[in-house]
Amino acid sequence: MSSVSVLSRQATALEICDMVYGNKTPSWEAIEHFYEPSASEYENPFVTASSREILADISSLTSQLSRLDIPRPIAMLHTLLRLDRNHKFAQPWFRALEVWSEIDEILESDTFDGHHRTIVEHTLHVLFLPSLHTQEASSADQHWRQFSMASHLDASVLASASYPHPKLSLAGISLSSPMHFQLRVLTRLSMNEQGKITHHRDFWDVKDLLGLVPGVSLAQWMMTRITGFSLAFLGRVGMWAFGGSGGKAADQEERADVENGPPTIGRVTRSNSVTSAAAYARNIRHHHGYSGHRA
Repeated sequence: MSSVSVLSRQATALEICDMVYGNKTPSWEAIEHFYEPSASEYENPFVTASSREILADISSLTSQLSRLDIPRPIAMLHTLLRLDRNHKFAQPWFRALEVWSEIDEILESDTFDGHHRTIVEHTLHVLFLPSLHTQEASSADQHWRQFSMASHLDASVLASASYPHPKLSLAGISLSSPMHFQLRVLTRLSMNEQGKITHHRDFWDVKDLLGLVPGVSLAQWMMTRITGFSLAFLGRVGMWAFGGSGGKAADQEERADVENGPPTIGRVTRSNSVTSAAAYARNIRHHHGYSGHRA
């Protein structure tokens, strides 16, 4: 029996999602604490980390890319010339990119070998030029504080937490931003009885992944519907060409069998060949006055 509680496993899953997709810089102590040394560590459709060292380097890179700031040109010049950088110019010029993860649902299950499986459904948000938006996306640190507090109370609080979505303001009207992209991610964590992660895999939907490319979502929306109508049309043509008349005749024969009973081999005596279904149909017709004989 596992000595790790459900809330503890869910808190671990949330921290792993924040470490991989957020701006929280992972430490080697955290990697050692969460992952089993002899396990296959992490994989997604594009990356496979076969050791904890590779996973730590990848997480460090993603945490830096989750908040990408563009430095001031004069600060870059000072860096290239190895001059003393003034504190006033050390501040970034603007933020070019911000990435955060929004938790949707957490599921728990047990396997036959005594391991536990935690599945986290979350949405990865990618926002370009966040300073141009009226509601700038909250940072991953702010989300993580909400997650940490809620995970000790009830996991359902995580799914009901609200997150601001960035909007572009044009002439006083808030519009959906074309620079805001969303990718649904399914994180599956396999844990042993000690709560160590033995396998970590992220699933990305191909449809959502292609939708990150500008213009592909509209083309995909049109193509899927055209394909659906085309297949339906081909199905109707196939039924008409190969089984239309035969199918209609078969339906008529089946209806006649129900009403009058199937034909017998050899001499036909309809009074003795009536099936129970045919007798039931005749009784119903007679009850509603559809019979040709009147009492």
